[in-house]
Amino acid sequence: MKISRIRIERLFARFRKIWADVRGTSGQLYVWDRVDEYHSMWQAVARNLGAEMTSLADDIWEISLNNKRTRVLNDKLEYDNPVTLVMAGRKHLVYELLGNGGLRVPEYSLFRLDDLSKAQAFLREHPRGCVIKPADGTCSGQGVTTHIQTEKEIRQAAILASLYCPDIIIEPMIAGECYRLLVLNGEVIHAVCRRGERLRGDGKLTVAELIKAEKNALEIDKDCEFNLDYQGLSLESVPEEGQHFLVKSVTETDRKQVEVRTIYNMDVTDTVGDSLKQEAVRAAEILGCSFVGVDFITVNAALSLEESGGYINELNTTPGLHHHYGYKEEEYSEVALRVISPLLQKGSR
Repeated sequence: MKISRIRIERLFARFRKIWADVRGTSGQLYVWDRVDEYHSMWQAVARNLGAEMTSLADDIWEISLNNKRTRVLNDKLEYDNPVTLVMAGRKHLVYELLGNGGLRVPEYSLFRLDDLSKAQAFLREHPRGCVIKPADGTCSGQGVTTHIQTEKEIRQAAILASLYCPDIIIEPMIAGECYRLLVLNGEVIHAVCRRGERLRGDGKLTVAELIKAEKNALEIDKDCEFNLDYQGLSLESVPEEGQHFLVKSVTETDRKQVEVRTIYNMDVTDTVGDSLKQEAVRAAEILGCSFVGVDFITVNAALSLEESGGYINELNTTPGLHHHYGYKEEEYSEVALRVISPLLQKGSR
């Protein structure tokens, strides 16, 4: 395919994205859209500490206690230096550093829009499905497309990713659920999971029949078939009685493959295994992060990545705290209280 045609498709993709943002029809809620929510949370945290909170701008607040202060930019706190933050955003660099440090990261290939042949060759080596995403400077699923299985899907996904960054990553799909372990100064202080849909076999019904028997029948899509295949199952399989298995890792109905947000819906701090916690701490040490969310994809968080076949998916050096509490039911997160306290102890006078 000629480069000019790809460029024209990219131009139209850019216009569609701009138009969706202008009309507010993208359907996405990002952390920078949560200013009021974070303002209320930090106010509640300040009250709990007996501290004073002052607004410096609509989304920048100063919290002071005992003649010391720290400043907050919505979800961002005064941890880690600019070099560390930039390094963490470069996904291929993170993979390289963590891999050299003995941690499990996905195999990947780096390419650009004018050289799709590298991505096509990678897909031929991983025909079950691949992920394409921008290599740098994005968060919250921006520019990410999953379950890619054809050259046409590669082109469409690469065009989307190129809107955010000229360097693009392709890597294999990983079966399992998404976990985020929050590491503060070398300790895992909280863990959450995007719990997928699971079913239990009865030794009689096929997987397809078990899905159909659900009160809210699950949609059979690429995510469903991929996760079943990874577990050695298909829609025609008859799981043994009492056998629990993962049917879907993504439960969002509006977005299934393109720019899917990871919405964490379960606190798993007490159930994540020590091995995974140690690997999260090790990842933070390698990158040199004081405060970071380490993202894993695994089918069993009680095991090490080597045992489960899982991988570290990403490091988030400005992890959104709204993932770590029920913001509709609670005034603030205990995690927020915990992460702001060290900053106030060593803050500026």
